Amino acid sequence: MAVDDKQLILWCREGREEGFRQLLGRYEQYIYSLCYRLTGNREDALDLTQETFIKVLNGLKGFQANRSFKPWLRQVTVNACYNFLRRRDPEGVSLEKPMGDGLALSDVLQAVDDPAREVEWRDTRRLLTAAMRELPPMQRMVLVLRHQEDMSYQEIATATSLPLGTVRTHLFRGRERLRREMVLQYGWEG
Repeated sequence: MAVDDKQLILWCREGREEGFRQLLGRYEQYIYSLCYRLTGNREDALDLTQETFIKVLNGLKGFQANRSFKPWLRQVTVNACYNFLRRRDPEGVSLEKPMGDGLALSDVLQAVDDPAREVEWRDTRRLLTAAMRELPPMQRMVLVLRHQEDMSYQEIATATSLPLGTVRTHLFRGRERLRREMVLQYGWEG
């Protein structure tokens, strides 16, 4: 019988190792994946996954058990990544900084019955993923949160402590840079 998140949280609060182990197992891949998409770097994502779990486990005492766990977990993860990116590149938040190259829209790409189109989508996804790594950190973060985590503009503003207008600007500039880069580098019209 599967144990729900609320029960695991109660076990964690009681100090039961089984609760920690199951909670970690349930969300480790999600946290790593989100950290990787936000940082574009495997080693940073691994470090941030560990940092996030430490913060989550320390913060479980204050977590309201009547709330959904995953949005709270996502917020802790985003905060850890945001703080890391700001420490690494304090000027990365500037809107005057040159823009990067792209966005990995893996959730937009759908399975296609036509094998040729499926290969084309796979190639496009690979190009978008590579371009995503070149984005300035804040543009990459807001694009991932919007297009892969399906967060609203307001949720992104709250999660990153950025003004709503700045979130919109990062999204606009990131999308434009992606479009231009795909046209220039790959002749892609989309």
